[in-house]
Amino acid sequence: MGKQDVLAKKYMSDNEKFADVFNYYLYNGKQVIKSENLKEESISEIALPYSEKYKNTFVEKYRDIIKKCVIKSDNHYTYFLLGIENQSEVHYAMPVRNMLYDALNYSGQVNRIEKDHKKKKDKLSTAEYLSGITKSDKITPVITLVLYWGNEAWDGPKSLYEMFKETDLDILRYVNDYHINIIEPKDIKDFSKFKTELGKVLEFINASDSVAKVKEILENNHEYYLHMDIESARMIKTFGKLEIDMKQYEKNKEEVNMCKALEDMVLEGKQQGIEEGMQAGIQEGIKALIEVAKELGATTDIIEKKVEEKFNLSKDEAVQAVKKYYK
Repeated sequence: MGKQDVLAKKYMSDNEKFADVFNYYLYNGKQVIKSENLKEESISEIALPYSEKYKNTFVEKYRDIIKKCVIKSDNHYTYFLLGIENQSEVHYAMPVRNMLYDALNYSGQVNRIEKDHKKKKDKLSTAEYLSGITKSDKITPVITLVLYWGNEAWDGPKSLYEMFKETDLDILRYVNDYHINIIEPKDIKDFSKFKTELGKVLEFINASDSVAKVKEILENNHEYYLHMDIESARMIKTFGKLEIDMKQYEKNKEEVNMCKALEDMVLEGKQQGIEEGMQAGIQEGIKALIEVAKELGATTDIIEKKVEEKFNLSKDEAVQAVKKYYK
């Protein structure tokens, strides 16, 4: 597991942030899932064989995070299993990967019920014995959410159907589809629906490719960035590609003043824009000089020398410029 994945997993393992991201995705920001009602589950998903013939064979995969969730409403309890898969890069087989995780979990639930019946020596009908579970046994639903930390749009498939080659629609309708649940910063319209620092981190990642957007969020959230918690600062540094020395904060786990780093980023972006503008202006000037000289009948040797002198270029640079614009 890479450093980015380890950092994201640690960050999202926090119950408050975990509840926050699912409240945003499932309930549009309404605070339905409570952090105190989340319980860590084993990240290992194992499928045990149903047949004695393959009793030494099993499949094991590891999720990033999975927690058991209990929601209480009007004295009624609803149970879910909620999983998060952190992605720093697009995964082009994500529908198959998540479908496998969910299938293994359901298979594991069935196996545990079967073991419990055997342990209790319950009397089962022939059909129940073959199934391993009774007609009244129920399993817990699993919701897997992909949390994509990139600042570009997810260009991978979001459903199993999108991974298929061109297929006859009359046949495809008999193939079950599988859709992934995904959060990507570029797709979020209202970051205020997040109630923890997670919203600020995702907002920054969304803005990190635009100097103007970074300047705007710095102005709107200046006080927050003056006293940012160190875990969120690490996430912004890593996924927002922000250059900041964290060593000074690491020892005492201090708050981080991100304002200076963000202001430097804005200034650097402005300077880069100025330099790019100047460079574009120079190129236009070179192009114009060559066109005029060509119309006056100047040879390429003379044009190259004029370009070299006028724009303070090396001989090779002048030759390349004439090749580019002398048409």
